[in-house]
Amino acid sequence: MKHKNRNGESRKARNDTRYSGTVVPFASHRVRRSAVGSRSQVSDLQPAIGRTRIQAFMLVVAVAGMLLGARAAYLSLSEASRYAVASEPGVTRVSQQTFVKRGDILSADGRKLATSLEGRKIIATPYQIEDPSETARTLHEEIDEPSGLSVAKIESALRKPDNKGKPGGYSVVATVAPESATSIMELGLPGIDSTVAAERVYPDGALASPVVGHLGDYEESFGGVEARYDGTLSAGDDVKTTIDVAVQQQLENSLSRAMDEFKAKNALGLVMRVDDGAVVALANSPGYDNADYSSTDAELQRDRVLTDPYEPGSTFKPFTVAAALEEDVVSPDDAFTVPDSILVADRVVNDSVPHEVKTMYPQDILEESSNVGTIQIAQKLGGQKVDEYSKAFGFGEKTGIDLWGENAGNAPSFEDWSGSSIGNIPIGQGISVTPIQLATAYATLANGGLTVDPQITENAENEAPESRVISEETSGIVRGMLQCVVEKGTGTYAQIPGYTVAGKTGTSQKVDPSTGTYGDEYTASFIGFAPADDPEYVTLIVVDEPQTSIWGERVAAPAFAEVMEFTLKYFNVRPDNNASPTQ
Repeated sequence: MKHKNRNGESRKARNDTRYSGTVVPFASHRVRRSAVGSRSQVSDLQPAIGRTRIQAFMLVVAVAGMLLGARAAYLSLSEASRYAVASEPGVTRVSQQTFVKRGDILSADGRKLATSLEGRKIIATPYQIEDPSETARTLHEEIDEPSGLSVAKIESALRKPDNKGKPGGYSVVATVAPESATSIMELGLPGIDSTVAAERVYPDGALASPVVGHLGDYEESFGGVEARYDGTLSAGDDVKTTIDVAVQQQLENSLSRAMDEFKAKNALGLVMRVDDGAVVALANSPGYDNADYSSTDAELQRDRVLTDPYEPGSTFKPFTVAAALEEDVVSPDDAFTVPDSILVADRVVNDSVPHEVKTMYPQDILEESSNVGTIQIAQKLGGQKVDEYSKAFGFGEKTGIDLWGENAGNAPSFEDWSGSSIGNIPIGQGISVTPIQLATAYATLANGGLTVDPQITENAENEAPESRVISEETSGIVRGMLQCVVEKGTGTYAQIPGYTVAGKTGTSQKVDPSTGTYGDEYTASFIGFAPADDPEYVTLIVVDEPQTSIWGERVAAPAFAEVMEFTLKYFNVRPDNNASPTQ
């Protein structure tokens, strides 16, 4: 708008100049007409005409000077403003002059996981600072103690260079309380200024950091709800998550203990409602604190529940059995003669524990987690159907959870199978899944066979209608089989007093990225749901590269039991200890 006004004033000035330039000839013409035959009168008027021209000229000069002065003042202010904004990476708006509150991120129980407080941003103009070291020491004495800023960090901000390596024109030093900013400004330090800013704080510290996400110094959002719902939050609207703080704390504590006890590389887990896919808790261990995001290793910032596929191992076997039951190629009463190894194409697949040839039913095969028995079931079903059902359960594609960064995993299409694929994919090898995919698929397995859309917030819009993957009858049979896994099979460490529990252990050998073959490290996991007959929650625990034991039953199942027991009691789920397994 100023630019238009300025042009308008220039045009007016030019019009005035043209007008004053035509006054003299017009006046002299009148004089000539009124003084025809009187040369003396014309002569007497010439000095007046000259003075008029000089006055007009001086008027033009004065107007031009005023315009140039106004132009210079405007450029001085606007260039300074543009320079401040342009020199701040990622910022597309002028610094706020009044406090505009960013929306809160809330837990399901209404607690603030992230909120904004009115503060002041201390701004430095590095090229105006003569002694950065002394200025840094002075600022350090005034900046709020909780900021954790050292003198060295402050000095680094004061020396921030431009793209040519010279002292720059804009650098954020810190966000402080209004009182601290007032004290700092009273010092009159050259090159130091302040502006109104919203300080993003995380009241529960590191709790649920990957879910919450981070807001940077320049109001750029990183990960989690902060990034996914940046537009909503920037508009001042709150976002309520499905995360329950108490369950989240229990999950994080259990993961941390499991990782420490078994000297694991890391651990992760989640708790999901079976009926609608709402994520009640989601955690990675070790975690990080959003208040210290800039100094956190990028490896820890990633939400591995969404981003890191892994081979599920034996936790995939129930889907093979469910597909065979649904297609009616296998019944619960079918007997299989199961040796401890089987030849598939050019490869031999063994059971984890050597045994004599024995008769096993589908329930026994899941109870003992027999690789050979599961492969025999898959051979009756056929590779194409194994592939169709794995896709129907959601493997090989993103779940659509309302967070960014989700990985689709890898479920090879049947056309890409090799001759030995029927011997590894049905037992969870040669296929990779994300934890969120696996939990979502187990929710379908448990809830009567209907797909669910996982969600992390109440703002999520579930676009895809639920569809049926397996019948309620098949779902009930598989639930009963998985209940027996916990009561008398490989999952006994997952038992919870007073409740029936259904679930499956997983111990998967990891592929060595340097050789492309299976190496010496393992992923131990347990996934299950409870109560077994009428499931409310599904919980997954994954422990990566445990060192003192590799078995999912020993490493992951106890943590599962801790988290699931707490969840059931916290939400007042009625005990069902009189229920018996479905044979």
